Amino acid sequence: MKQFISTDALRTSLIVCICMMFGKLFHVNSHVYFALFPIIIATKVKDYSWKGLSKTFAIVLLSAYCAVFVSEVFSDHPFIIWTISIVLFDQLRKRADSPAKVGALFMPTINWILNVVFALHTTMDMPQRLHEVGLAIVVSICVTKLFLWLLPPKPKAGFGKPKSTPVTAKQRLISVSLIGLGLGFLMIVDLVSGAFCMVPVIAAATQTSRKAYLNVVKSRFVTQVGGCAIAAVFMLLIAGYQSNFILYGLGLFALIYAITHKIYHDQGPHQELHADILLATMLPIQLYMSNSELGLSNTFLRGWELSFTLGILALFYFLTTTKQRYVTELH
Repeated sequence: MKQFISTDALRTSLIVCICMMFGKLFHVNSHVYFALFPIIIATKVKDYSWKGLSKTFAIVLLSAYCAVFVSEVFSDHPFIIWTISIVLFDQLRKRADSPAKVGALFMPTINWILNVVFALHTTMDMPQRLHEVGLAIVVSICVTKLFLWLLPPKPKAGFGKPKSTPVTAKQRLISVSLIGLGLGFLMIVDLVSGAFCMVPVIAAATQTSRKAYLNVVKSRFVTQVGGCAIAAVFMLLIAGYQSNFILYGLGLFALIYAITHKIYHDQGPHQELHADILLATMLPIQLYMSNSELGLSNTFLRGWELSFTLGILALFYFLTTTKQRYVTELH
């Protein structure tokens, strides 16, 4: 029993659950950020000081504001928006010369993509959306700091300075090509639900080797599609009670704790898998489940879109592998 009770898992579960519940209480249109931001804090951020958290999310907020500004100014010229996006993605990848910096480019990249897509294909009030993003950041940081004070983590040894490796032109080209083509498709096709499918695309596009790329595609299929399956099971179990705030909150907390407990107790690569499962599970729950709707159809659609996206990434790998072998045989 003691082994199952984990302070780290309890703290993370409370942070994520309470932030998600705030997203429901506030009745905002962009409540998905109340799941995205606390999960990113819990699984990716290393510096939990006010300065560290503020610095992390200042870049996120700047990315969102710039995306909306560019989309509004060039609303009649989507090619210009796409070109500016390509330049931004290239500059972000150029500066990501260490694993920590590669991880840090995820949030500004996905926020840029989401805001560009929503500005082009929806009638959403974008200034209001930006206010909601800011609100989600404030709530996530404040709730995190509260539970870090109530349930302080054990002090850890300081991290050494990450080793920097120059980013090659080939790596930049692959990243810009995959992310740029994904954004271009979303700008042409009115498929707002597919915007979050760029999450595994960004993860795969920023890898530094072909082996790492394939491993990411394989693992993201398990975690992303599996997360949708877990979310669907949760929706079925809570069916009829999703409007009951207390029961919904308890069920959500139990699910989050079950996943986060594995994050802190599994060793090796499985830790990263569980963190990604947490994100992949909570996003459809927060996006599609409401007091009146379960959101099963949208969750199944999300799973299919993710499968299709990962299939394209895998096809890209095997096609380029075949071409490399063909060139090698010729020589």
